[in-house]
Amino acid sequence: MSFYKPCLLATAAIILSGCAGVIPLTDKVTGEDLIQTNKPVYTLVNLHPDEKRMKLYSVNFQQDGLIPVCTQVNIVDVTNKNLTFKISSTDKQYNLTKHKSSPDFSKYLSHYFGTECNNSKIKKLSALDQKGIKKGVVTEGMTKEGVKYAIGFPPEHKTPDLNSNKWRYWKNRFNTFNVEFKDNKVSNIID
Repeated sequence: MSFYKPCLLATAAIILSGCAGVIPLTDKVTGEDLIQTNKPVYTLVNLHPDEKRMKLYSVNFQQDGLIPVCTQVNIVDVTNKNLTFKISSTDKQYNLTKHKSSPDFSKYLSHYFGTECNNSKIKKLSALDQKGIKKGVVTEGMTKEGVKYAIGFPPEHKTPDLNSNKWRYWKNRFNTFNVEFKDNKVSNIID
């Protein structure tokens, strides 16, 4: 019996270590597992990938690419440091990588992917908001809701409270910009 016990423990350790990097990818509205669901999965906000590298980062760098809100995607793989997904209509594959400053990758992903696209909610926003969302940019006068759909959520380590009147975003690894609000509308964009 002493021979089998260490072998069983070693086998269990190997199996568990293979699963240690996997995180849940849960729809924040329905609670469904986005990998196992039979429902379509969509982007919940615009995504701005680096198209040359087919890559995005959890600090939400505002790269030149644009994957529009409500784009249907297929989740290929998710670990505690990376999400791989494909655009359903084009089969383009992207990797979204966890940045070391992102505290909770699973929570972050729940803001960006889900089974219910908010198209009807977006259509109720102002014409200015809808224009910014369509272009994937922020302009003065847009609401906080419009900004979230247009360029996503600000990185949590730079803007821990979305009720704040200043949200900081990263353009790239070296440059940031601030979106300032007054009465829930963009009053200033500072590069």
